[in-house]
Amino acid sequence: MRASLLTRAGAATAAGAIAVTGAMVTTGAANAATTHVRRLPTHLSIAKRHAVEHHRRITLIGGDLRSHRTPLRGKLVFLERKTPGSKWTVIGHERTGLRGGVAFVVNPKVTAHFVLVFRGGGNFQGSHSRVVTVKGS
Repeated sequence: MRASLLTRAGAATAAGAIAVTGAMVTTGAANAATTHVRRLPTHLSIAKRHAVEHHRRITLIGGDLRSHRTPLRGKLVFLERKTPGSKWTVIGHERTGLRGGVAFVVNPKVTAHFVLVFRGGGNFQGSHSRVVTVKGS
């Protein structure tokens, strides 16, 4: 069977469209893989308070996680400790509350340094607080 000139032109146009579309999809996927998501900056504050519980002195370490003054709730925050001659060690983790707050109870035997760490994720950058020192009991 002989194909008409119109049929041949249509087939060539369809093949060209498929080739161009396939190339564009490939290019789009390559660009999507290299696109970096802009994460919002975060700020993690820290504070220590002394308290007495059942005639025993304890220290509360609290923090506040925010992004542009907006509290971040439900985010995982880690408490890390460092004693003289050791490395930073994760000793606890908690999720932030409704207003971005988190709290830990510590009672070190020797003087130790503590820091709060938010590792980031989703739309938010990671951050860490300043270091606070708690004297041993």
